[in-house]
Amino acid sequence: MSIAIRSARGRSRPRRRGAAAAGIPLARRLLDRLLASLVEALFPADCFLCGDPLPFRQSGSTCLPCWQGLPWAPGLSIRKGPLRAVLWGADYAGPFRRLVHGLKFEGMDYLGPLLGEAGARRMEALLCGDAARADLVVPVPLHWRRRLGRGYNQARLLAEPIALRAGLPLDAHLLWRPRAGRRQLGLSRAERLRSLDGCYRVAGVRRAALRGRTILLVDDVVTTGATLEACARALRGAGAAAVIGCVLARTPRVRG
Repeated sequence: MSIAIRSARGRSRPRRRGAAAAGIPLARRLLDRLLASLVEALFPADCFLCGDPLPFRQSGSTCLPCWQGLPWAPGLSIRKGPLRAVLWGADYAGPFRRLVHGLKFEGMDYLGPLLGEAGARRMEALLCGDAARADLVVPVPLHWRRRLGRGYNQARLLAEPIALRAGLPLDAHLLWRPRAGRRQLGLSRAERLRSLDGCYRVAGVRRAALRGRTILLVDDVVTTGATLEACARALRGAGAAAVIGCVLARTPRVRG
């Protein structure tokens, strides 16, 4: 039985219900998408890296020449201590520094999956090699205040396509950060290690799944390796057999 409501002129009309009423939000969303596409077509963005106008929205808000010309330089370093090895996709310089800055500090969360997938393709041979063979992918966690302020964990966005490419399960909640610690910028390696002491812990309910496994620990950038080592200590202390760091970019060492 339909419900009648009185109009301004005194006549009764049936209230819209069911499929017709439910279709209104969908129609509005479709209209919003159409308008957004029209705005993008009429007012295209500029390339995030070179500044040239984009003919249409492209990968990572960059033009195809910039995206295809990214200076990937994958590598792997065997280490001593809690980390068995660290592998990376590129040097943290030039366009990669700009892209990582956009991902971390300018709200460009869509860069995470794109860079993670592209990096995983470039590092595929290393990921499949004996030195970096792993059982489980774990992203470096953020403290909850940093996560709330940023809106996402960039390491997790990078880790998801890497896990998919490597054919490994991902556990984004195995490792957590109960203490914020000091900002790492400008600190020496020893100062970073001290500031990160006790910052990372393994979730108690997940310890059983960790024992005896090799962990691929994913982050955006490695400079001194202090963050990866602090996470690796927590993982090894909870029973992990080995920990391998995997980052999008590494800060190149200055020789002189």
